[in-house]
Amino acid sequence: MATFELSEREAATLVRVLESYIPDLTTERVATDHRQWHAELKEQEAVLGDILKRLKAVTS
Repeated sequence: MATFELSEREAATLVRVLESYIPDLTTERVATDHRQWHAELKEQEAVLGDILKRLKAVTS
């Protein structure tokens, strides 16, 4: 597992970016008819959603 440290400002910025990006990713996934691309986008959503949840837990 790779680890690195973020300042509070960096973590807050990353939270805002992820909160903005994930809904767009969801919209793109729902709109695609390509099964493999749909699956890849779904996996990205899950990974980024988990990162966002963990970031929020340590920045709250």
